[in-house]
Amino acid sequence: MKKIFFTLLLTFTLLSSSNAQILNFNKGLLQNDSVKWLGKLSVFFTLIDQEVTVANMGYNIDVIRKFKNHSVMAISKLSFAASNNETLLSDGYAHIRGIFNRNSNIGEEIFGQIQYNAIRGLQDRSLLGAGFRFKIFDKNKYGIILGSAVISEWENWIYEEVVTSKSLWKSSNYISLFGDVNSHFHFNIISYYQATYTDFFKPRVSLEVNINLNITAKLVFTSNFTMAHDAAPVVPVQSTIYKFKNGIGYRF
Repeated sequence: MKKIFFTLLLTFTLLSSSNAQILNFNKGLLQNDSVKWLGKLSVFFTLIDQEVTVANMGYNIDVIRKFKNHSVMAISKLSFAASNNETLLSDGYAHIRGIFNRNSNIGEEIFGQIQYNAIRGLQDRSLLGAGFRFKIFDKNKYGIILGSAVISEWENWIYEEVVTSKSLWKSSNYISLFGDVNSHFHFNIISYYQATYTDFFKPRVSLEVNINLNITAKLVFTSNFTMAHDAAPVVPVQSTIYKFKNGIGYRF
């Protein structure tokens, strides 16, 4: 029931906003002020029935609404995999972000996020934050953005049937690189450094790399790599995890 509720909440969060984390659009589309709405949907489903039965499914949805000087972004991702009725993967998150003065070299951001990872024992994680973004480089087809914010974070974990809850104030910092190599090949990369103010050198560090190859004006081949390292996990789980996936997306 909780997984169903979380899936509905992901969808509701996205629709009510109708990640920065980053959106998988090329730089030209993001800078085109005549385009007010951008969206991309990627879905996948695999079912294999042989010696064992394996099911794998999920979706990614990115949406942006652009106003004259501001933008609202929403990212929603969900992944699930099972083999012979045993859950191998079940995680997802929804992220919504407001960007103010987006055409200025210095702007403000507010954001919120919810997520879970059932296999690792993360029942739910919620955060709210606000901060500044700094446009370091923005020329021709490439750009670099730095961001720094204060976040309030709440987490609930289950490890060996023991529930652990934690609420912390943290510093959240990121660097984002993005560009259009040519009319068909686009990339964006973002890396986060999040840590408490009392233990700043024991951070959570994450990296996400997205590559888009245009097949047609609407269809896009997507490749995504994510990696995260937690120097001080709340519970004794694996400190470094990564995921690599490919898919087909529809841009709307």
